[in-house]
Amino acid sequence: MSETNSKFYTGDLTNTTIENANLNETTIRYVNMKKAQIIHVDLTGSTVRASNLSEVKVEGNAWWDMRMNQCDVFGLKFDTGTLENTIVSNSHLVNLTIDNCLIDGLKINGVLIKDLIENHPDYRFNGESIPKKTLYNEAGNRI
Repeated sequence: MSETNSKFYTGDLTNTTIENANLNETTIRYVNMKKAQIIHVDLTGSTVRASNLSEVKVEGNAWWDMRMNQCDVFGLKFDTGTLENTIVSNSHLVNLTIDNCLIDGLKINGVLIKDLIENHPDYRFNGESIPKKTLYNEAGNRI
């Protein structure tokens, strides 16, 4: 099938597989994609707006230079990933927990958190439990 500049309305594509397709500059609106699988898809430069991403599982992806604006992220669990060179601003971080993470250069309101923790009287360093920096190859895959 080779349809360009086409429009599809009110269709039932339940259990459909779309493979090796060029959907460049495609707009997907008002679509039920519950339990859909998006695997090996290049979303570079894409926009996800006004969408419900509840209970979405994001695994093994590179989100370089990603921007999240006016997003409510309740109950997010971020594990074994890299947030290097990330900026969080004008956000509610109520009940945020950071455990067993490499925090070199982490600042909150200009204060280096590593220095603050290391100078706290209850601080106990266990260097073996801190994960090493995550490395990626040229294809963007974790190595």
